[in-house]
Amino acid sequence: MTSFQGRENRQPFWLWVLIVYGVQTVVMIVAMIPIVMSFFDRLMPAMRSDRHRFDQDPQAMVQLMMPMTKDFVMLSIVAAVLFFILTAAAVVRRLHDSNRSGWWAAPYYGMQIVTPIFVTSFLPRYFAMMGSMKPGSQPDMNNPAFRDAMRSMSMMSLVNLLTFAIFVMMIVFLILPGTVGPNRFGDDPLQMP
Repeated sequence: MTSFQGRENRQPFWLWVLIVYGVQTVVMIVAMIPIVMSFFDRLMPAMRSDRHRFDQDPQAMVQLMMPMTKDFVMLSIVAAVLFFILTAAAVVRRLHDSNRSGWWAAPYYGMQIVTPIFVTSFLPRYFAMMGSMKPGSQPDMNNPAFRDAMRSMSMMSLVNLLTFAIFVMMIVFLILPGTVGPNRFGDDPLQMP
């Protein structure tokens, strides 16, 4: 389970990934409940005192959302690290089965850790710009804050697109059948010795 040596065929690999992903999803949902409840605990008193408070002061909503966003990103990073720990060896063995180096997994796992951190660094600028706009008003294209927020959104989109492309590459590599017979990483796990 923790060995990075040898080969692993598709069936045990995908069963392991399904179990790990299922458990991770359930844990993430359960862990998100207190984070979301905390947001609503801060939101409800503000809504009771003045129902139109956020219409007049959109920045106040941004301030209420920031702790929840930060907690969610931290939770995502912890989940990505745990997913890495639980699946990295199996992914490397699966890549070995198709005669590929385990280093093909490095960009995938790297992007799983880097993307939430990168997105978190750009979100405050975007939220600040959105919070400064009056409801129903058109964005001011000459406003430096608007241009900065749009650059942030463009960078986040590019990072997400790159992450998706790397994800698709990994899925293709992991779905392909293994090498028939022995290869440089060991004997064929489907053939009896």
